[in-house]
Amino acid sequence: MRPPRALLLAGAILLAACRGAGEEAEAPPAGATPAATERAVLTLHFPAEDGLLHVEKREVSVPPAGDARLEAVVAALLSGPRQRGLSPVFAPEVKVGNAFVDAHGVAYVDLVQEGQEAPPSSGSMLELLRVFGMVNTVLANDERARAVVLLWNGSQRQTFAGHVDTSRPLVADHRLVR
Repeated sequence: MRPPRALLLAGAILLAACRGAGEEAEAPPAGATPAATERAVLTLHFPAEDGLLHVEKREVSVPPAGDARLEAVVAALLSGPRQRGLSPVFAPEVKVGNAFVDAHGVAYVDLVQEGQEAPPSSGSMLELLRVFGMVNTVLANDERARAVVLLWNGSQRQTFAGHVDTSRPLVADHRLVR
């Protein structure tokens, strides 16, 4: 008998919240080799003035694979666009708390902002662009991921701003991309 889907989701969210809990960051030992990285061209999706997502290709150093690479992809998106006419997905204070892909191909992305219990309010169009800017970027850059669950400060929310259902794993929406 398979466990209920809600139980699996709750377990994944708990794993995301607990992942790394109790671990203290240590400086690498003197003479240690830094973590391996490679240059990669990322496909980032940013909102634009025309009400659509636009792709910005950006070459960055990222870990070669795994969850650390996914975290680097999300961090690159959150760092904002470099092309004129594009807008950041979220304010610069929003950071990636954790990002991983489970055994079923669901990517969990925890967005954090200190002192902000809820995601920033917005109209329906901006919420669509924020959510799918993140979802489309994750799915374009991590071949392990087939769907994305967005978390805010460690919790999955029904919606980020009242308009888009984020209570379930989301797939890319290319209708929003120019």
